[in-house]
Amino acid sequence: MKKNLIISLILLTCTGFYSCNKDFLNLAPNENITEAQAFSTMIQTENFTNNIYTGLPSTFTRTGDGNTPLDCLSDEGAPTFWQNGRTFNGGGYGPTNITSFIGNIWANSYRNIRKVNILLEKLPGVPAVNPDDEDTRKRLKGEALFLRAFYYFDILKVFGRFPIVSKRLAVDQEFKMSRNSYDECVAFIQKDLDDAIPLLLSTYPVNQLGRANKAMCMALKSRLLLYAASPLNSADNTGKWQAAAKAAKDLIDLKQFSLYDVNPDKAENYKAIFNLFANQEVIWFINLGNGKSYEQLYYPIGSNGWGNVTPTQNIVDEYQMANGKSISDPTSGYDPAKPYLNREPRFYATVWYNGSVVRSLAVQTYAGGRDAINGGNNNTKTGYYLRKYCDETVSLASGPGRQMMSIWFRLGEFYLNYAEASNEANTTPTADPLIYTYINLIRNRAGLPDLTAGLSKEQMRLAIRHERKVELAFEEHRFFDDRRWKSTFGGDIKGIVWADAAGSSYNLVTAENRPFHQKMWYMPIPQLEIDITKMEQNPDWK
Repeated sequence: MKKNLIISLILLTCTGFYSCNKDFLNLAPNENITEAQAFSTMIQTENFTNNIYTGLPSTFTRTGDGNTPLDCLSDEGAPTFWQNGRTFNGGGYGPTNITSFIGNIWANSYRNIRKVNILLEKLPGVPAVNPDDEDTRKRLKGEALFLRAFYYFDILKVFGRFPIVSKRLAVDQEFKMSRNSYDECVAFIQKDLDDAIPLLLSTYPVNQLGRANKAMCMALKSRLLLYAASPLNSADNTGKWQAAAKAAKDLIDLKQFSLYDVNPDKAENYKAIFNLFANQEVIWFINLGNGKSYEQLYYPIGSNGWGNVTPTQNIVDEYQMANGKSISDPTSGYDPAKPYLNREPRFYATVWYNGSVVRSLAVQTYAGGRDAINGGNNNTKTGYYLRKYCDETVSLASGPGRQMMSIWFRLGEFYLNYAEASNEANTTPTADPLIYTYINLIRNRAGLPDLTAGLSKEQMRLAIRHERKVELAFEEHRFFDDRRWKSTFGGDIKGIVWADAAGSSYNLVTAENRPFHQKMWYMPIPQLEIDITKMEQNPDWK
């Protein structure tokens, strides 16, 4: 995959806390240069910085197989071909094999944090030759601080508290370490972001999109403080919720981004957010280059795709009717015999179901159909396929691909962040009219009516959580939202099997039965890292 920056350097990788050779950095195949050469000019230093960006993950390749998002490890989705995903969902993971399921997040983060620490150490001594070198030095420091904050937050949200390392470790240093408190970790990340904001540009030219800017720092700060205020990580702390609300509002008030709302067809409009490159709603994305990766991964098997991610009946049932009422509401008009009729537009933009159409070809998930459950390794395990992210003008057989992006931050999330934080900070939603305003902006953009007026705090909490599930589905939020809310996730993951092509009847089936234990709120730290550092493992994972 191409990244958003042209990379000229590939650094020697280091496992977790292991230091690289102190005299040389392996910067490219068959080319060794000294550390002094790597920081001899501002151009070389920027190349070093560019390399740190190459470690940034994309949201759709986060798991151990490199082709599956974490959403398949939440109740939104189920994996098809990836057997390890089903093993994870069955509870078959622990400290010795966790990297097979969620990838090597711990080691990748610390590897790149080490590079950041080297950059911050060397940056002040890089000679200024050109007139703009001092401006570049300032900007690169801001980028380094953002990148360190991102990598540390990647550890924090998956594993919880971590050892704070703010300087490079010597080759012969003792590696016995202790994990800092959760609040200390949050404060360290927040300081990096606050320090970075005044150093960074607001925008970049098109060929530099993806470099850290002010808005990206503010977006990461919003997500950080929302997680920090959540039940998993804090008691009912009004001050933390207020700080999280302010962080989201600060970003919104930039007025640099707007909800994408161009197409009157609300389903197509929602799809365009993820397919229209660098559109007005997107705050930060990874540029994946030109290609057909999403279509190859997510098209149904009958359309020559791999069907890697299959939405569950659990998430399908979350989508409301077009009138904005839940399917469990007896006044909603929902007909169990015709479950896909008159559903809200985001459902049609996100899910392919039996009888829906992919490039003029009907999806056949009924028993014996070409896309049916148990038809093969790449067939759905739930009776559904993922439509979101797919550009249906793209043919897998011939023709060009399209410019792809993996979105990390978009404006819609921060309306939801603000609403959640402010609702928790206040005794009633009516205390802050912006709670309703921001949720209704999201709903109206999706073609749905406003929320019912006069909701209690508890009712609004449920409404906000519902909107997060639907609006942010398959965007790497559900895996973490369940945990930070201390939800009891798992249980029966449902699918559907239609009897015939006519859709005369169906049976709901259990695709997976997933165990839940409280220790699963945080992942086990890889045993290799525990062995190296002698640090404390997460509770009950020993």
